[in-house]
Amino acid sequence: MSVAEPPSRPRRWLTQSPGIDEHFSVARYVAHLARSSFVATRHPPPRPRLRIAASEIGVTFIGHATVLIEIDGVTILTDPVLSERLFVVKRLVSPGLPQGGLPAIDVVLVSHAHHDHLDVATHRRLPKRDTIAVVSRNLGDLLSRSGYARIVELGWEEQFEHKGVRITALAVNHWGTRGLLPDRRGYGGFLVEGASGAVFFPGDTAYTPLFREYGRRFSIDVAVLPIGAYRPASFRRVHMNPEDALQAFLDLRASFLVPVHWGTFDLSYEPPDEPPRWIRQLAADAGLEARLALLGHGEGRVFRGRNGERPR
Repeated sequence: MSVAEPPSRPRRWLTQSPGIDEHFSVARYVAHLARSSFVATRHPPPRPRLRIAASEIGVTFIGHATVLIEIDGVTILTDPVLSERLFVVKRLVSPGLPQGGLPAIDVVLVSHAHHDHLDVATHRRLPKRDTIAVVSRNLGDLLSRSGYARIVELGWEEQFEHKGVRITALAVNHWGTRGLLPDRRGYGGFLVEGASGAVFFPGDTAYTPLFREYGRRFSIDVAVLPIGAYRPASFRRVHMNPEDALQAFLDLRASFLVPVHWGTFDLSYEPPDEPPRWIRQLAADAGLEARLALLGHGEGRVFRGRNGERPR
């Protein structure tokens, strides 16, 4: 399937009624964001780093869209944001780092330029050892002074391979401007494939029929899907709620679902604990509890790829 480069506006693929939208104003939204400053940040206990054997995939939820993926001896960090604040927005939960901190990172993935997914301060202080940043189109300049050994920009359907692990950039339903004015910043998701299996990480996205196409094209073991930032209902133009995420998971034909993009920053009007409660109930109603890996901040899970075994 040939996919064009990002449009200047997100595509509108709402397949379900978004319901009644709450009254939205910039002033109200900024006040909502600022309220996080008065909430004490919770600190999850550090957990031992996962032990990954051959033919296994490790996924650790650090917070928001920051996930540590370990596959075939390659460590990958997605959309790293470790700062205590994003402008007026304070973290509700501090980063869930393994005991001893992050391991040496081989590849950092950056899906798009929004500040809750691309935090320059975090990139500059990440420990690096020949670390490569793989980013969407026209993001490289934002990280040029961050100390990466190499920065690779990928357009949709382009690939990069590192130590036998292939990374493919894929189209999603979002947008990518850095500031208030339109720009040419790209956006997209990534498919990570190795001998042990495959992990799909879309970054931010609304539901899109493209997920059905990806389910036919690829054999996906773990789908790391966002489930938060869906209220007011207009936010679903570019984000998924838990119902959307579950449908995306089924479309992708993935073995396991790891929900992210919830509970770390209070960026939208739904209660921070609503998305995980909702996705858990949806999975139970659909008989998919065994395929849902709802991880707490700092919690990791090991998956055995390709053979459909339950995570441990």
